[in-house]
Amino acid sequence: MKFTLVPLTLALCAFAQNIAISAPTPGQSLFVGQSLMVQVQKGDTLTGSKDLAIAIAIAHCNQDPCEDHSQDLGTVLYTGPYTPQGNALQFQNISVVLPSQFPNGPAVISVAHAVLIGAGPFLGTDVANVTVNMRM
Repeated sequence: MKFTLVPLTLALCAFAQNIAISAPTPGQSLFVGQSLMVQVQKGDTLTGSKDLAIAIAIAHCNQDPCEDHSQDLGTVLYTGPYTPQGNALQFQNISVVLPSQFPNGPAVISVAHAVLIGAGPFLGTDVANVTVNMRM
């Protein structure tokens, strides 16, 4: 029983560190060359953690629904620190500029996140995605 509890606890702690993209919203139309505010949110955590950094990227979708871009993020729009503010629901707004040369149609915006978790600590990573529509 003890051996099952430890991996389950670690998995739950890691899950609590995940991020989500609250803006832009799924299906939102975005325009090439324009600036965009990306809101990256992080829920209340069960264990201590220290956010390290995030990367925001965009990739054109070659199929519908979009293929998985968690391993190939596409064009990087931002890399830097992630310092969410707030109480139970923490978030950070990051302004990026969309590429001026980008195909019309569906695209996926990805946010890759790195965090140190627990007293050890151990490295946790996750990727959040949202599918949007790019327009000229």
